[in-house]
Amino acid sequence: MIQHRDLIEVEQQTGYVTHHVNFRVIEKKENILSPNFTNGYSKIIRAIDIFFSIFLFCIFVLVAPFIFIANAILSPGPLFYRQTRVGKKGRHFTILKFRSMKIDSESDGVARFTSENDERITPVGSFLRKTRIDELPQVINILRGEMSLIGPRPERPEFVEEFIRQEPDYELRSLVKPGITGWGQVKYRYTSTLEDGLKKLEYDLHFIKNRNFSMDFDIICRTIITVISRSGT
Repeated sequence: MIQHRDLIEVEQQTGYVTHHVNFRVIEKKENILSPNFTNGYSKIIRAIDIFFSIFLFCIFVLVAPFIFIANAILSPGPLFYRQTRVGKKGRHFTILKFRSMKIDSESDGVARFTSENDERITPVGSFLRKTRIDELPQVINILRGEMSLIGPRPERPEFVEEFIRQEPDYELRSLVKPGITGWGQVKYRYTSTLEDGLKKLEYDLHFIKNRNFSMDFDIICRTIITVISRSGT
């Protein structure tokens, strides 16, 4: 009998993750979770989330007026952008961001991925995205318990539905809280297509199965470098 290999494993030293992940060798979905999601570690992470969210909230309050003025001059419209995303266990929540796009960016009602150099992004929004400042309002989502500092990025319901249609076990991502930054964010390029999303899924599942303090520290360091170098998207 052919033995199936669980491909949700530690990434190869080359950094390449095989594209075809054999999810179905997992008898129970919960078996993919790192023990750190179910023991005292998770309580420590929640405490860290709250502590840093309070600190980041202070920064959020300080920068918000400047972003409001910059938008008023260069791209009049709301300061914040609210959008429905899929969270832990498939629950929907409203994510908060500083607006970085034109207010009529989806006037036809069709959900679209944001691409690099997207013409819908405003001049202020380009800076906000590269420095990740546009994500700052999500500290409110963290304080509400809807998100964590570190985890898979939450996607829009429309995209999640299509991802699951192509790969039913995409929903494994929703076993944990989504995050402002994550392993998929720092290890994979910008996601602008469904194919990119499915490739990034492999990094997200690697994180879900192997999370530990060392990985968390690596993600935070890489994120800080991205912010300082303004190499975000």
